[in-house]
Amino acid sequence: MKLGTMMQPIKMQPIKMQPINKGRVRMFSLGILLLCSFTFSALAQEAKKPDDAIFDRLTRTYVNAQGQVNYKGLRQELPALKSFVDQLAVVSPDSHPQLFPDEMEKLRYFVTAYNAWVLYLVTAEYPKPNILWTRIGLFRNRPIRLGGQDSSLEDLEHGIIRKRFADPRIHFYVNCAALSCPPLPQGAIAAGKTDQALNEAARRFINNPKYVAYNAATKRLEISRIFKWFSDDFTGYLKTKRGLQQPHIAQFILLYLEGEAKEALAKTPLNELTVSYFGYDKSLNEQK
Repeated sequence: MKLGTMMQPIKMQPIKMQPINKGRVRMFSLGILLLCSFTFSALAQEAKKPDDAIFDRLTRTYVNAQGQVNYKGLRQELPALKSFVDQLAVVSPDSHPQLFPDEMEKLRYFVTAYNAWVLYLVTAEYPKPNILWTRIGLFRNRPIRLGGQDSSLEDLEHGIIRKRFADPRIHFYVNCAALSCPPLPQGAIAAGKTDQALNEAARRFINNPKYVAYNAATKRLEISRIFKWFSDDFTGYLKTKRGLQQPHIAQFILLYLEGEAKEALAKTPLNELTVSYFGYDKSLNEQK
């Protein structure tokens, strides 16, 4: 066989293209959209708020009336506490806003998340000495998750709770696990009870002589350093919510102070008051 015969060109048969059925394409696209819509809807319906019952039980069991924690006992139930922070890590007002219908419910989530994450981080490392304050930056900036997003305790407190809600009462509720922090509450805030819980925390803190003490004889008001560190939060509230042009920290304290101390402080002219601050005990708030 001659080479020329072997190299004859191959004749290509034309391929007949079927016309595109536009109706079918539209139906297919519509089907995909409906499927995606159904999937997202189902996922939204499956998402649930974190189960506060876990945190409620643990804090009622291992936190005493003074807000001190039985970390040794709680460590035995670390998996239960972890299951709660794992829920916080998945769902938040930012990731699932439909689950948090108003601002108070959002605030309830975030202050609970702060206390729960602090409790978990400390319990997970207990009984290491100086868990909190030797290298405070590492503690406050340790990664946490909220609603699928990475965060930190620092950002949660200052970037979310203080910035978004501008409610100075949170300073009496969030607990940093040090003895001079506000007492860790027993139990979780019930749905719809955030305002009541924050008021109770404010009264509890301000009427505790460990945090607020007034000597009428010397006209000296000695208070927690929290009032100094976050003075703008307290005086800002008095300006915007109470209409006071030159607010004094004593005016905020008087909102919640009770009994003879309130009567004595209310009678003292603000310009005659001497304000000083207690030392800040950074020891762990553990039961002994």
